[in-house]
Amino acid sequence: MPAFTATGSSRQSKTAVMAAIAGAGCLFLAVAPPSHAADTPFPGIYSVIDPVTGMARDVLKIEPFIHGEFNVFPRFAGERAWAGVLSAKVMGARDRYLEQALFPQDSKVRALAIADIGYLYHTPGDSYSRDGRSESGYLSHIFAIGIQSMQRRPLLAGHAERGERGQHDYRPGADEAKISVSTLNYSARPIQVGVSDAGNPANAVDTDPLNPYMSSAANCCFYLPAASQQPLQVNIEYRWLPDGKRETRTLALPAGNATDELLVVVQADGKLALEFRAPHESLSMTSDGSVKAGNGRPYPALPAAERKAVLAAELARQQRFLKDISKKLEKLPSSTPQQLTQRVAELVEERQATVTYLQAFSACKAAVRECDQQAAAAARAR
Repeated sequence: MPAFTATGSSRQSKTAVMAAIAGAGCLFLAVAPPSHAADTPFPGIYSVIDPVTGMARDVLKIEPFIHGEFNVFPRFAGERAWAGVLSAKVMGARDRYLEQALFPQDSKVRALAIADIGYLYHTPGDSYSRDGRSESGYLSHIFAIGIQSMQRRPLLAGHAERGERGQHDYRPGADEAKISVSTLNYSARPIQVGVSDAGNPANAVDTDPLNPYMSSAANCCFYLPAASQQPLQVNIEYRWLPDGKRETRTLALPAGNATDELLVVVQADGKLALEFRAPHESLSMTSDGSVKAGNGRPYPALPAAERKAVLAAELARQQRFLKDISKKLEKLPSSTPQQLTQRVAELVEERQATVTYLQAFSACKAAVRECDQQAAAAARAR
């Protein structure tokens, strides 16, 4: 099974065909002068789309910092919230990479070295990075997800982000508990959502802007009384992207525990609702390919027609990479270091298995989970 996303125990049991690419320690020796981070193509939120489930999952959030550096928040292996911050910097022409290049890198390409986890490339115009190309304009070489095409969207705009890692002026009382907030967008429109206490607007947190049919990472923190005598009124502050005006809807907080995660549900018709969810709900896949989000609902996912198009595009992308890396292996001179030869051969093997999986899944007429199992078996048997 290609390592697109990790979605729980049923996905973890599959054979990995895209190996983890190890990255450890310092990723570069910087000798170039600092650049202005905000002026580079890297700030944004990066996601991958699982062509099997149709789920888009955020894996990197990159914010400009100071002196040409960035703060990077990763989110891998089924984590709901962004993990701790990592430092990152754009590679200069004289900086050294940890591994030898697979391909000659085009002069238009820029690479962001992210401490301890790998690299992110900006590849405009289908240009080649050291690790390949991507029609989306962004390609990862990160140990947790491998070499993958990445989808980028802008960071929150219009006001400073509120929450634990942003503007946070609220001082909670001793009897209050902090909870995380996530947004599930089942609508066909991109949206930006935040919540605040109707009685104290300083108690507020924003979730990340979302594309259609997408869920956000869990953002901290919103504070609730451990035991409330009356329903708390919550403002849902939202804006339809890209040009909608900020609107507010006030709803009573539903019954639930102050230790649960608060969900803002954007329904298919654009109506808003609030729910609590236990923080460790299962992420297992159902027979129809949906992934459980808790409370009896699936996570947002692309409609069937769009999912089919994503699957076809992913197969074409993997076939193209397989062709590129196979040519690389054939043309390696006998003087090539064994480590590079082995790495290229392993990538050829992994991509062949991924292509086999996607071809078998595309041809299958059974339910999604059954097709997933059959395709994984085909990839293992090749």
